[in-house]
Amino acid sequence: MEGRHFLDNVKAQFLSLNTRGDRIGVRDGFPRAFVDKRYTVLHKNSGRDNHFQGIERIGRYLFITGSYPYPKRRSDLLVVQLDSRAADPGPWGSNLVEDKNPPRADRVVSYFQIDADYWHPGGLDTIGAVAVVPLERFDNSSVITFIDLTDPAQPVRLTGFDIARPDSKAGALAITALSDGRPLLAVWCDSDKAPDGTARPYHLDLYLGRGPSVTSGFSMLATFQPPTNDGFHHAYQCLDFVWEKGAAGAAETLYLIGFENTSETQPTPKPLDPGRNVARLYEMDLSVLPLAAPPANPVQVSGLLIPKGEREFETSGDWCNMDAGACAYVDSNQQLIVYSIYHFLAKPGGGRSTPILKCLEFRATDFAPVALIEDGWVELYEQPRLGGRRLSILGPWNASIADTRRAYVDDKRFETARSIRYQLPAGNSFVLYPGKNFQGSPALVLPGAGVVREVEVAQTRFKGKLGSCRLQLSSVAETIPGAVVA
Repeated sequence: MEGRHFLDNVKAQFLSLNTRGDRIGVRDGFPRAFVDKRYTVLHKNSGRDNHFQGIERIGRYLFITGSYPYPKRRSDLLVVQLDSRAADPGPWGSNLVEDKNPPRADRVVSYFQIDADYWHPGGLDTIGAVAVVPLERFDNSSVITFIDLTDPAQPVRLTGFDIARPDSKAGALAITALSDGRPLLAVWCDSDKAPDGTARPYHLDLYLGRGPSVTSGFSMLATFQPPTNDGFHHAYQCLDFVWEKGAAGAAETLYLIGFENTSETQPTPKPLDPGRNVARLYEMDLSVLPLAAPPANPVQVSGLLIPKGEREFETSGDWCNMDAGACAYVDSNQQLIVYSIYHFLAKPGGGRSTPILKCLEFRATDFAPVALIEDGWVELYEQPRLGGRRLSILGPWNASIADTRRAYVDDKRFETARSIRYQLPAGNSFVLYPGKNFQGSPALVLPGAGVVREVEVAQTRFKGKLGSCRLQLSSVAETIPGAVVA
């Protein structure tokens, strides 16, 4: 079973994640059920109990959970197919560069009811082609259920394999495969109540698979109850496991990433405290778990998670919120990518009336010297020192823009480049032209060397006015008459 996502250096990639995301929007494919304004603020308590809860990516698909506790109560799994993007590898970048409207190729292809009783799905995870979803209802119970995504447009709930939790909630989970193939499942709860209504301590429950498949069943292995002063004691909405490759002869290391928004007032459409979108990285000490000889009853463990870093992301209005859902994705080129969705369907900029599903993509910029153009990227900033709005060009996507005045960033035209950060493989260059249709002089040539470079445009003869840009072979780009090589 697939379920082991490896990086060469987890901490380096985590700490190099962009803190400003690229916008992804989806407006098409929503079912007729959405005419009742579900997943908007137009419900009781401004939609507080009716919002998106978790997100995961597999290839060209995003899988999004949502809660709907009103008449025709249900927990949902929305499947979004982004046909305007690459299936894999790599980050997608914004699908709103060429048009302020989301492409019609990007659409909801399935609106799947998970359960009618357990109406609150939390932060999900995937292992191979199976989604693992925590479900809660109005009492203090929960279940962990499994959904077959072999055909993403036709999810199938695997009945008979639920993990019942009659006395505990389940707000978020992460799952991975150990080296012997057995799945390890971590379930987080920060909302349990005692019979008298008082809050119970936060706890992370660890389950171990009885075989290599999720349908082999699970046994509860251990519980980790972080003290209030512990680095893991936070109200996490989503969790993800990531493995680090060991050096020759060295052991592999398992990491856990937790996502949250720090505001206790979320979700509300205009909170007085917008909070901070935060991801935290922990190294997992597997030696404290009785993996070799699972006990008959779960044990209490300590020292399970060692803090290794924190990353704060932009709180970008109504484009993402890490209390709505966030996930860590490792592509096939071993690059770390993070996605975060907004709680509700919301109107895009520019005054259009049709609400869309909103998401931001954040990507690591320190994952390896790049040798393939698919891994290359260029970031053009409208202000010096990497400030202001940013136009991201990733691999071959949007790699030739004949008129940047027709390119959009945050719903506005992009016409000025004052600073640049980029990483291109040797032999490739990115060229900025002051005029449209790749005309004007001097052109600015950004030669690739496989590593990250930064350029302050004021230190070159390129004046910063941007008319067009494109990817070219260095042997061609550097012969452009009057060109400036950065």
